[in-house]
Amino acid sequence: MGRVKISLGIIIGIIIFGVSGIFIIKHETNEILDMLNNVQSIYSDGRTAESAILAEELNDKWEKYQKTASIFVRNEKISSVQTSMSRLKPLIENENDELNAEFENARSALEWIVESEIPKLTNIL
Repeated sequence: MGRVKISLGIIIGIIIFGVSGIFIIKHETNEILDMLNNVQSIYSDGRTAESAILAEELNDKWEKYQKTASIFVRNEKISSVQTSMSRLKPLIENENDELNAEFENARSALEWIVESEIPKLTNIL
């Protein structure tokens, strides 16, 4: 009977860890997406210096998020966003034409992290 209780405790612990991870990832991803949208809108208003500063803050927030997300998400999903996040500030400073594409790439990769980690019938089976 003791083994059954321990097994149930472990299973309940794993379920709680998984569900809380989903909520943490979703909340933090939404914060980063909001910051990304803010940087893009400020850049499109022509305030390059201010958007570069906010891009640096976004990169710092991303570094913190990356440590948390690596617990719950596979590394290849995180590394695809890392490439885009590291390119944002230099592209802003150089006023490069590829910047809007990089914003969209980062946004879609972040959304993919959340979509792929939420359990659905299609990704469980």
